[in-house]
Amino acid sequence: MKIGLISDTHDNIEKIRKSVKLFKDNKTSFVIHAGDYVSPDAVRVFQGLKLVGVFGNNDFDKSGIKEAFSDIGGQIQGDLYELEVDDMIFAVYHGTQPETKNIMLQSGKYDIVVCGHTHRIQNTRVGNTQVVNPGTASGWFFGYWATIAIFDTITKTVEFINI
Repeated sequence: MKIGLISDTHDNIEKIRKSVKLFKDNKTSFVIHAGDYVSPDAVRVFQGLKLVGVFGNNDFDKSGIKEAFSDIGGQIQGDLYELEVDDMIFAVYHGTQPETKNIMLQSGKYDIVVCGHTHRIQNTRVGNTQVVNPGTASGWFFGYWATIAIFDTITKTVEFINI
């Protein structure tokens, strides 16, 4: 199964549209968003994809974002989301508090931790836990490229894609 990974879209509607097309073209089963949508309009662009996500530190309009998720049939899970896919336990956390993220990584409870916040792509291991940050899909902070990722649950590999 292929899972789309995205974070830190920061209302960049053009990049979100391109990301949605890439996720559809790559036949992802669903998309995980690690937070920082910023506005409900950014969420609504994901219409047509199964979207699950968590809040980021720039998601101030929580009620509007929740409503937008409901409008598109998605699920917003608060600050932390745990799910099991293909016998792997995933955790999704924006990454706002490094100490919270480190506790999650050190726990050994998760096979995959998906995070955002730093706007930097990451695919590393902490013990038996694979840590994946798809980078920033907005691409206009700190000079980083706009990126998303696709995780393959069969091969356990991550493909990073420049938008």
